[in-house]
Amino acid sequence: MILVTGATGAIGRYLVHQLLQEGVPFRALVRDAARGRGLGCEYVVGDFDAPDTLRAALVGVDRLLLNGSVHEAMAGQQKRVVDAAAQAGVAHIVKISAAEASAHSERSINRWHADIEQHLEASGIAWSSLRPTFFMQNLLGHAPAIQQEGRIHGAYGSGRLAMVDCSDIAACAAALLTGPVGSPGVFVVTGPEALTFTQVAERFTTALGKPVTYMDRPVEYFVDALRTRGVPEPIADSFGKMMRAFAADAAAELTPVVRKLTGRPPRTLDTFLAQHLEVFR
Repeated sequence: MILVTGATGAIGRYLVHQLLQEGVPFRALVRDAARGRGLGCEYVVGDFDAPDTLRAALVGVDRLLLNGSVHEAMAGQQKRVVDAAAQAGVAHIVKISAAEASAHSERSINRWHADIEQHLEASGIAWSSLRPTFFMQNLLGHAPAIQQEGRIHGAYGSGRLAMVDCSDIAACAAALLTGPVGSPGVFVVTGPEALTFTQVAERFTTALGKPVTYMDRPVEYFVDALRTRGVPEPIADSFGKMMRAFAADAAAELTPVVRKLTGRPPRTLDTFLAQHLEVFR
């Protein structure tokens, strides 16, 4: 039995869909029963901050997807899940992490992920870490500007990004969760191409049949916007540093992980755009 946390998120919903299609026994951990019902699968209502609900959710579970939203309490919450999984006898945990997770990172978010991975290492549970790069699904947030202005705004300069479709990340997670329990592994998950945002805009132009251009802005423009929206300073600062790193080609390297774990190539940006075209029209 697999327990999927973060089941209603960008990666979790694809994993739920795949496991349902394959007839794999699993349940989803959700905080809201209505959203759980919307998944169309077995679910249990629980919370990372409520240990009793975690213990109930883990009854009969031997595999776990560890995933959740990014916030300042993330490390403490996910470590509690790991502790509950160890007590429940879970055999294998697959964690959704970040491509440059490191205890020495200048970005808080990457240090939080590294802290969780270190806790996994100390837990005695077999574990794997999926470290994706930039999600193609992040482009969905640019839909209003593409529709209204024919523009994509960013602070990525001429940096190349090996964007990956969240459905491919989910497919990698499914392969690890349903395969044999092995030794710890860290997998950097990328798409098949490293593209600049100018090239991304060109792909949009072709797909939509209308001009779409990329407008580069200072990093501070986006960081200030996050602060205005009430995003905590460590997270806003992390996103600013991430954009600077991406502009310097920090996410340009391609890996064979998707093909290695799933037996098929990763989805291209063109495929992603074809599947979501109506969102951008």
